[in-house]
Parts: sequence; C-alpha cells; structure tokens
Amino acid sequence: MNKWFFSLIGITSLFVIIFINLDNNSETYTRTNTDLDNVSNEEMEIVIADNPDIFPMRIALANRYFDEVNYSMALPHFMYVAENSSDVELKSYSLAQIAWMVYESGNTEVATKYLNESISINPESIISNTYLGILYLQEPSTKSEGFEIISKLLLSENLSEDDRKLLEEIISNYEN
Repeated sequence: MNKWFFSLIGITSLFVIIFINLDNNSETYTRTNTDLDNVSNEEMEIVIADNPDIFPMRIALANRYFDEVNYSMALPHFMYVAENSSDVELKSYSLAQIAWMVYESGNTEVATKYLNESISINPESIISNTYLGILYLQEPSTKSEGFEIISKLLLSENLSEDDRKLLEEIISNYEN
C-alpha cells in the first residue's frame, strides 16, 4: 500500500466525519428551536431572568400579558426592551405597547408622547400610527388628524387584510 491509498482513506474519512457532524448540528438546531406556544409564562419568566436580553421572548411574554390586560406584568418587559434593545422595530413596538397601556390608564398626553417617540424611531410602524390615529380620533380637536393617519395607513401596501379590515372598521366607527 502506498501513500496515495492512505491519503484517499484519510480524505474519505474526513468527509464522512464532516457529514456526520453537520447532520448532528442540524438535528441540534431542530431540537432547540422552541415553539413558544408550548411554553408557560412561568417557564418564560425563568428563561428571561437568566437571559435578560432575549428580546423576542420578552416581547412574546409581554404580549401574552398585554392580551390578558395584565399590564402590571407586561409593562416591565416592554420597558426593558424599549430601554435596552438596539432593534428599531422591537423598540418602536415596545414603546407603542407602553403608550397603549398608559392611554388605558387614562393619561392620553403621556401616551401620545410615547407614540410620537415610537414613530420617530420607526415612522412606518403600523401599530404606532394606528394607536396614534385612534387617540386622535377620540378628541374633537385632533379628529381630522386621526382620520388622516388612519387613511394614510389604509394606502399602505404592507397592510395585512386583517389590519385593513380593522382600520376600515375604526374609520366607520368614528365617522359622523
């Protein structure tokens, strides 16, 4: 047996090892890709406590609390993301959600400030502009601005069909 035979066996072995290793890594990725629908709030709180900058999970958990109108649990998570994330969309979204909670607590002025900050970070934010439009529609002095904001959103090509229907419903509720 010569050196070429041993080289061929060595190279073949290397390819087999690399292939096995790549296959194992892809299986690991599949196993660790967690579906948050199957994770409890308590489990998410534990993971977030150990990994505070896991922003997408924080947002998912905060949204759960928000949807339950459990604002005292949602607020700290949205605040953390707004203060610490460098992701423009996450920061803007968090500020919009904070604004809505503030609005629900009766402070329209502060809510408007949060929404303006959110829009300054991400002018195309559908949720921030929707919330601002709703706030404006409820005040006689800003009602026309509210219609303008919502109407502009309705022209957006990025709007889902569900969002479009919601905005059309909002407009019809506030038209005289």
